Amino acid sequence: MILKRFSLPARAEGILIKVLIFSYLSCSLFLFCHSIETVMAQTPATAKVVFVSKRDGNAEIYVMNPDGSAQLNLTKHHAKDYDPAWSPDGTQIVFSSDRGGGLFDLYLMNADGTNVRKVFKSKAYRRRPTWSPDGKSIAYESGKPLGLHPPHVAKTIYFATPDGNAEEKITDGFDPRWSPNGREIVFAGVGPEDTALGIFNLQTRDQETLLSEEIPWVAAPTWAPQGDKIAFAQLHGAEFNAQGFLLYRESTLHLVNSDGTGLQQLSREEEKGPYHPTWSPDGTELIYSARLDKPGLPAQLFKTDMKGGPPTQLTHDGDNIWPDWFNPTARSVSPSVHSLTTTWGKIKED
Repeated sequence: MILKRFSLPARAEGILIKVLIFSYLSCSLFLFCHSIETVMAQTPATAKVVFVSKRDGNAEIYVMNPDGSAQLNLTKHHAKDYDPAWSPDGTQIVFSSDRGGGLFDLYLMNADGTNVRKVFKSKAYRRRPTWSPDGKSIAYESGKPLGLHPPHVAKTIYFATPDGNAEEKITDGFDPRWSPNGREIVFAGVGPEDTALGIFNLQTRDQETLLSEEIPWVAAPTWAPQGDKIAFAQLHGAEFNAQGFLLYRESTLHLVNSDGTGLQQLSREEEKGPYHPTWSPDGTELIYSARLDKPGLPAQLFKTDMKGGPPTQLTHDGDNIWPDWFNPTARSVSPSVHSLTTTWGKIKED
C-alpha cells in the first residue's frame, strides 16, 4: 500500500489553522465558564430562613421557607454549627463552628451549603457574626469567660472584612447586630453585675446605654429593617456562674424604639424562654425560638405578625434556635449612603 502526502495550498492551510485555534479557544472558554458557573454562589430565588437545629443530635445549619416548609440540612457535619447569618445579597451564610479543633470560629458557605471555608487564618474564639449592609464587613464577638470572683465575661466586639483581614476592635460586649443604615451596632454590654442594651456609633465612636434600669439583663438585640426599633430578649433569674458563663432561668421578648422610648413586651405568658428574634425583611413579622411547655424541653421556632396575631409554629423536631430571614425581593439595589465602608462624593451645587 502506497501512502501519498496530501498538501494544502498555503491560504487553505492558514484557514484550517485558524479554525482549529478558534475551536480550541471556544472549547477552553466554555469549560472555563462552565467551571465558574458551577462554583458561583447563587442568591435564593425565594424568601428563606436559615436556623440552627439539633434534631439529629448535633447542632447543624438548616434552611427553610418562611412558612416552615422545605426544611433542609446545609452543613451535615459532625462539628457543632451555630449563629448563621445571611449576607445582604443572599449568596453566602456566615456561621460559627468548632470544627477547627474545638474552638468556635467563623466560617462562610454558599447559600446552598457548598464551598465551606474558614474566614480567619488566625485561631481565636469568634461567634455571633453580623453583616454590614453593604456586605463588606462582618462584626462578631470574641473572647472568653475569665472565671474571676465576682465572675466577669471578657467579650469584645470586632469587625473585619469577609476574607478575615482588617480586623478592628469596636467595643466590649456580645451579640452584635449591624444597623440597616450601617452607622451603628446594637449589642449586649457586659457590666460587673448585669448586661445592658448598648448602641455604638461607628462614625463618632460614641456609645450609649438604653434601659439600664428598666431592663437590667438583655441579650440577642436586633434592628427592625427600618432602623427605628430594636427587638431583644430580657433575661430573668440571670447571673454569671463561677466560670463567668451567663445563666438565666427564663426570658421574654421586648420591643423598644431606637432612642429608648416606647418599651413594650412582645412575647406571651404561655411562651417559655423566647429568644433569638429575627425580623422579616419588610418588618411586619418576627420569627423567634420559644417553648410552649415545661422548661428543659426543646425550643421551636415561631412566627408572629407585629400586630399581635397568634404565633405560628414552624418547627417541631429537636431543638431549633437562632433564625435569620432573607428575601431576595426586599434587597436594596444599591449600597446604603450611610454605610460605614462606602464613601460617597457630594455633587457641588451652584
